[in-house]
Amino acid sequence: MSYCLNPTCQNPQNLGDAELCQSCGSKLLLTNENSPSASRYRTVKAIGQGGFGRTFLAVDETKPLTFSQCVIKQFLPQNTAAAKAAQLFHQEAAQLQTLGKHPQIPELIAHFEQDGRQYLVQEFIDGKNLARELEQKGAFTETQIRQILNDLLPVLHYVHKSKVIHRDIKPENIIRRRLSPTPLPALENSYQPSPFQKDIVLVDFGAAKKVTATGLPQTGTIIGSAAYTAPEQLMGKAVFASDIYSLGVTCIHLLTEIPPFDLFDSTEDSWAWRNYLKSAVSDDFGRILDTMLQSATNRRYSSASAVLRHLNPKPVYLEAAPVLDAPETPAERVLTPAPGLSLFTRKEQAEIQQALQEAIAPYNVTIQLSQAKQKLNIVINRTEDNPVYYPHLSQIIATRLTSLQLNKVAAVKLLGRVNNSRVPEWKQVLQIDPKIKLRNKIVLLQHNQLIKKIAPVATQEFWLPKLRNADFWIDSLMFALVWFIFGSQIVIFNSGFALIVASGFMAVKYQVSQKKEFANKNLFASLVVLFLIAGGMGNSRILNTGIFGVLLGCLVVALPLFFVKENYQ
Repeated sequence: MSYCLNPTCQNPQNLGDAELCQSCGSKLLLTNENSPSASRYRTVKAIGQGGFGRTFLAVDETKPLTFSQCVIKQFLPQNTAAAKAAQLFHQEAAQLQTLGKHPQIPELIAHFEQDGRQYLVQEFIDGKNLARELEQKGAFTETQIRQILNDLLPVLHYVHKSKVIHRDIKPENIIRRRLSPTPLPALENSYQPSPFQKDIVLVDFGAAKKVTATGLPQTGTIIGSAAYTAPEQLMGKAVFASDIYSLGVTCIHLLTEIPPFDLFDSTEDSWAWRNYLKSAVSDDFGRILDTMLQSATNRRYSSASAVLRHLNPKPVYLEAAPVLDAPETPAERVLTPAPGLSLFTRKEQAEIQQALQEAIAPYNVTIQLSQAKQKLNIVINRTEDNPVYYPHLSQIIATRLTSLQLNKVAAVKLLGRVNNSRVPEWKQVLQIDPKIKLRNKIVLLQHNQLIKKIAPVATQEFWLPKLRNADFWIDSLMFALVWFIFGSQIVIFNSGFALIVASGFMAVKYQVSQKKEFANKNLFASLVVLFLIAGGMGNSRILNTGIFGVLLGCLVVALPLFFVKENYQ
């Protein structure tokens, strides 16, 4: 199918191989004359529309079908906004020319003018945005939002490091890439979200703004989506922290499935997002979101890296003061450890290096790992055309090393090199602090999913409803009866054996009751009869043999299977 790009066309749908629109006679193919291959773009369908133009899904007919998909943005300003739209067109092209080198930002393929209209051609991101995912699957959980933040914040750090403010972060502009390329006819039906962090992509830099040389906010055009826009941005003074605010609003929208305007309590001048949560979030995560949503910039996170530091447990490895432009010592050039002093085997060292390489893969640098005594040497190698912010990479590496729990390592030396140069341009030493290590383990334990599930047992809200339920008391008496019978009456092993049998009995009963209606009182009556019989026998030694006790214990554990209600109706 071909879609006509003439904005006044009454019937833009055409056959797939048509050259001219059957309705208005306009050309259906866009040709980039500046391209060496004279790329020919055919629009397939419209996928979005905004104040300055429209967005289309398209194919480049000069490329193989598998690699031909792309996105075309057509700028269509109103007469009063033509000058501003032209500025935004050239601005977005310039931003993407640089930012598009990041794997989580769409690459700019071409920009040109045809028939008096301006066009941007961008990389096609095969996936669905988070707004669509919210619509189809419902509210997100804390775990999912943490994953998105850990994925997106490094991208935002890269954007801000490039002196660019996005100014339009919202669910529609965050796309989750599909696991693998999908043919065009199946685009709407085969979506499967990818589990990999690198599959989150930040799109639409049409509202992005380059920060001035002074770095001070200057009053400019009020732009962006009002529901997600920071207060200072609404006054035309966007700063880097404005993107943090918009990302925070995006998070609470995904958590609650409620439009942002309905989450803000204007009478209290604060966000009331906790009142609409679909699933609970931890206190520490709630505080992170609250800080992202602060109206005053001096109380809000000032950078993406600051959010990342609070979002993840503090690394075991503490940074020492960096030494810049210092000559490399012979010890730093050692690539292999001395015999007999290896901390890890070659296989373990390769696995550690692979884990670190994956952690910083979006930054297009390579990792080289060596070991000596109780020290790891890590070389970060970049190319001349790929500037990186080493302190941020250091933070990522430290966090990854912490998760690997390399307890044998006393210190880690980081070196930054350009094209494997002999003299490093940056170096830093990370050391283990035992106090931080202990504190980090405690924090990790607090984030453990099993601990989170068990934690409600210690609350009053967990026990009060149960104490008012008759079945709870019957279950407690059942447990006591089984334990007493096996502990002192029928089989005189020990209380530990009796506890195992009683716990197994209750576990089987719980599993049965989850799937079928259960004759709770009938089972209790049967246990009472068994208790009376056992009590009447006294301490008979007839049943005091080990094998008999084990068999009888197994029978009692399986006893709830015979007391589903369908057997007694």
